[in-house]
Amino acid sequence: MSVHDRRIELALDPSAGSPRHQALVQAGRLVGAVENTLRALGWAPRTVIAGTPEARPLAVVAGTRRRPAAPMDLARRRVNRYQGTGASPRYAAPADQARVVDVAHAAGSRGAWLHLLNGPTRDGNPAWHSPGSVPADTLTLDLPWRRDPVMAVCTHTDSAREAVVAGIVVESATVEAALRGLHADVYVDAFDDESVRAAVLLADPRETGVGHAVLRLRP
Repeated sequence: MSVHDRRIELALDPSAGSPRHQALVQAGRLVGAVENTLRALGWAPRTVIAGTPEARPLAVVAGTRRRPAAPMDLARRRVNRYQGTGASPRYAAPADQARVVDVAHAAGSRGAWLHLLNGPTRDGNPAWHSPGSVPADTLTLDLPWRRDPVMAVCTHTDSAREAVVAGIVVESATVEAALRGLHADVYVDAFDDESVRAAVLLADPRETGVGHAVLRLRP
């Protein structure tokens, strides 16, 4: 990462060779965290993402104009600061349907969305209820499918840019979940396998695309 006034450039380490999929998603999470910080500091962020993983920079986030921080911008920044510390959300609560739908709506953006893997959808929204159902393809993930909602972050195509966008949505979803009293456990490693990414939406006749990560929502 390099900083030039209000312009932040991010690139992957070229000495590491061809980047794995998870590196692109994690880079997207960092982009999302930078965007949250700029909003909390009173700037409207503008993000440009390159089309190839070898590009330097891979992503640029700039504070383009002043915009007063809204109360939710400040709340998201406070939550963002505690990500990875193990701190519990202030109001821990089970993941009911309303919370799951709210997280999906608030986090989806830029052509990426959250798809419920262990329950039905209604008008495109996750219709979560407990106990959940075990999907036909568990994507090599050993999760408590019946107890907690599990959502995949999906995009229409499988490209480097879409993987970064998926990472931004992963970061947004973890923050939005915490604001609603939930933890979001993130699983990315399995999606280095192209066949796993392609399998996420195969069982749903209404949606097409690929998956980049999975989030389990829990108290």
